[in-house]
Amino acid sequence: MLWYLILLPFAKLGFPYCTINIISFVITSIAVWLILDKAPFKFYIRVLIIFSFPLLYLFPVVSRCYCLIPLATVLMSMYYKDRKEKPLRYLMSILLLSNTHVVMLGIVGVLILEYIIEYILDFKNISEVDRKKRIKSFFVFIIIMGITMLPLVAGLSTNKEVGTSGTFEDKLKLAIFYHPWLMITEALGLNVRMIAWVVFMILIILIFEIKNNPVSVLKFYVGLLWQCFIEAFIYSSSLQRAATILFIVLFLKWIDTYKENNKNKGIENVVREVLWGILIITNVLSGIINVLCFDVWCDFSNAYKIGEYINENLEDDCIIINGSKAEYTSSVIPYIKKNIKFYQISGDRYFSYAIWDDKNRKDVNLEDFKGLQNKFDKNQKLYYIFSIEKFGTNTEEEYKEADLIEKLISEDVLKELYSVNNVNEGDESYVLYEVELDNLK
Repeated sequence: MLWYLILLPFAKLGFPYCTINIISFVITSIAVWLILDKAPFKFYIRVLIIFSFPLLYLFPVVSRCYCLIPLATVLMSMYYKDRKEKPLRYLMSILLLSNTHVVMLGIVGVLILEYIIEYILDFKNISEVDRKKRIKSFFVFIIIMGITMLPLVAGLSTNKEVGTSGTFEDKLKLAIFYHPWLMITEALGLNVRMIAWVVFMILIILIFEIKNNPVSVLKFYVGLLWQCFIEAFIYSSSLQRAATILFIVLFLKWIDTYKENNKNKGIENVVREVLWGILIITNVLSGIINVLCFDVWCDFSNAYKIGEYINENLEDDCIIINGSKAEYTSSVIPYIKKNIKFYQISGDRYFSYAIWDDKNRKDVNLEDFKGLQNKFDKNQKLYYIFSIEKFGTNTEEEYKEADLIEKLISEDVLKELYSVNNVNEGDESYVLYEVELDNLK
């Protein structure tokens, strides 16, 4: 809910699309400033953290709700030490994290459980004033969290993208045995071929961490496995969601510095810190080489490329028709500088953003296409855009729309003008057609 409330006034007042990027950049920059100023790590570690590729690129540049996660985890880390004396601000920082993304609710649940257990254990040893303060703060948290979670519950019934394919047993295997290592390697910006090395490093680190901080290791695995179950049962994985794991680790490492036993020096501590340092540096280098440099020196976005073509070659006041899956086509709209409207056949509506409902997923057939003859004036210049997640994947095979397009091309109803599918391996792909409805029989 929070991310949309932040965007709401700017959207309603007609601010340009780049405002979203500015908002993400500012929020991430605040988190970076707090890490540099408040994090209890050596200076070079703090610098390496802020140059990790989520903070350097993923969250400030790719504008989505994930940019709130670094800020929330940093505030939680800062307030953790005094959580018993000043419980409200600590709980509000957890509330902020709970309002970022559903993948963070695992670590949120663990921290709330910890808060309750600590209250029970401390009950006899704290004053009546402290008891009331901690219980009041908790109830404020529960009430506000309940209110902010209501839109999420409502969204589950309207968002038809929720849910993954496969049997329960298959999803369970993915959640336990496949997704943890996949997301850790993605979070580190590594190629999957390096997975053996990563697993080896992490196992060695855990040997030391379990000995020194067993509760933190448990928290990490609960947070990780929750995310794995979300990826397997609810919604597919992404690089940005995987990168959130790094901030669970940051939070746990931060709060562990408050413990006395971590101040002891020894060979174990040296080896552990060296291994952590190697993983951080790996993440920094992977992010700079694989993401940042690619964005600076290459055409990073297929949506930008086709938007560039539209601006240079299409007329003002034309209409671009989309069959279904408007979320991919809507990525093009921010780049359009002309007075061009976008119309979705499956939803029978003009759009500037995707509505993830039944209509958005509806297959488009020949009869739907014929209906366009009565929808638009004969003199109206029409174009058709076919957009999918990526050519050469199962997504393309699932589209009956692709078969319809082939038929319409054969009847000279559609004439291909431009296609882009080779800029970024993980980016959406597009084909733009000129439409001649007069040829439709």
